[in-house]
Amino acid sequence: MTGQTSSTIATRAGLAAALEAAILGGRLAPGAKLPSEREMAERHRVSRPAVREAIRGLVERDLIEVVPGRGAFVRHARTSDAAGRMDALLRRRQPTPRHLVEARLMLEGTAAALAAERAGAADLAAIAAALDAFDAAAGLLDQVRHDLAFHLAVARAAHNPVVETMFGAVAGLTAELMLRSLADPLTTPDSLPYHRAVFDAIRGNDPALARAAMTDHLKVAARTYGADFDRSLDSVARREVARLLDPGMDLDALLAVLPAEGDDGPR
Repeated sequence: MTGQTSSTIATRAGLAAALEAAILGGRLAPGAKLPSEREMAERHRVSRPAVREAIRGLVERDLIEVVPGRGAFVRHARTSDAAGRMDALLRRRQPTPRHLVEARLMLEGTAAALAAERAGAADLAAIAAALDAFDAAAGLLDQVRHDLAFHLAVARAAHNPVVETMFGAVAGLTAELMLRSLADPLTTPDSLPYHRAVFDAIRGNDPALARAAMTDHLKVAARTYGADFDRSLDSVARREVARLLDPGMDLDALLAVLPAEGDDGPR
């Protein structure tokens, strides 16, 4: 909140705006601990309930997290932060598998090419671990989880926060598409070998080959989905959940298999 005076932020909204500006501007770094409620109330001449309301609003916006007994901290940005808001918006547009594949071709083809240029040892280890976990998966949901982890690891290896966040925004829809693909005996044999081809190209620092392998991987659905390729993805996913999984499971339970991003919160 550098540069702000108590007179400019002597309201709940003003305090929230000042904290948001400090976080987004980098003056409050991820993991930084905020002053106590009492300290902020006294410093900025607002009531303690106003401080609590300001903090609550920033928690709801994923900018701050409160750790019981420890205080409030600036939250680390996560790829999944984009998922909830964008997922709801995209679902209202009723995208089809064709729509999602077209978007993923642009996004993930480029991500794979960038990863081939920029991936370090840790990135390669994360991609390899996802592939090994996929090969050892015990069931369909485990396969979906590790398939998604592979694609997320490639997006992260591009070392472009916009690319990674864009993938996070479509991760829920992608998980549904993966459920349809992995349960299809026509799609799976054609599609899965490309996982290793993408990894080999990234490890070999060959951007063109990485892009081509990812593109060929994603295009398999166009050849094997039949009429499903132009049906609502939501309806296709709901049908597959009902057909393949516990009848009591819904799409929310399916999306709970999304890979965790690791504990990067306050220490």
